[in-house]
Amino acid sequence: MPGTTMPTDPAGPGPAEGGAGPAPPAPRRGGGLILVVFALALAAIAGTTLALLPGGPKPPPISVVGGPFRLESSKGGVLESRTLQGRPFLVFFGFTQCPNVCPTTLADLGNLLDAFQAEGGTLEAYYITLDPERDTPALMREYMASFHERITGLTGTPEAIARVARDYRVSTKRVPLPDGGYTMEHTLMVYMMDRNGGFAGPLDLEAGHALALKQLHRLVSDGRNS
Repeated sequence: MPGTTMPTDPAGPGPAEGGAGPAPPAPRRGGGLILVVFALALAAIAGTTLALLPGGPKPPPISVVGGPFRLESSKGGVLESRTLQGRPFLVFFGFTQCPNVCPTTLADLGNLLDAFQAEGGTLEAYYITLDPERDTPALMREYMASFHERITGLTGTPEAIARVARDYRVSTKRVPLPDGGYTMEHTLMVYMMDRNGGFAGPLDLEAGHALALKQLHRLVSDGRNS
C-alpha cells in the first residue's frame, strides 16, 4: 500500500479502498497530482541515498523520512519520539472521521500485530491524526478504544501535526463538502521505522499477512527492510 493518495469520500469506499469488485473510477480532487508529487519525493530520497554512498563498505542507508515529534497520546500524557530510540515502530496517518480506508487499515494492522505476537514478535504502532482541529485527545482516546491496544493514537497542535506530516513526507489536502464541512485527502502508507527512527520502508498489507510478517520480523531483527 505504499504511496497511495486516499480521497476519503463519505459516500462510501472507492476502488482505492479495496472494494469487492471493479468499480468505475471516481473523481479524485487533486489526488493524481498528490500521488505524483509523493512518488517523485520518494524517488529523490532514493537518489540522494545512492549518491551519498561512497565506495567500499556501505554505511547504513540515509533516511530523510521521519523526524522527532512530541504529541499527545490517546493513552494519556505526551509521547516524545526520543523515548522510542532503540525500538522499531510503525506509523500510519489518517483522521477519526475517515469513513472507510483508515478504520479498515487500522483493523487489518491490529490483526497483523496479533499474528506477529503469536510468532514471538512485539511491535508498537502509532496512528497520527492529520485533522487536529477535530481530533482532540479525548476524541482520539475514544476512537482508538475500538482498535488494537498496541496502536496508539497521537494528536497535537496544528503546527505540531503539520511539522510531523512534513517530516514524514505526507501529502494532505482539506476538501470542502457541500454541507459546509470537510474531509481529508492524504497519503495512505504504513511507515516502518527502524530502531534509530529512520525510515525502513513501507509495510505492504495489500500483499497479505505472510509477506507483511516477514517484513516485520526483518524490521525488528536488523531495523531495515532490505
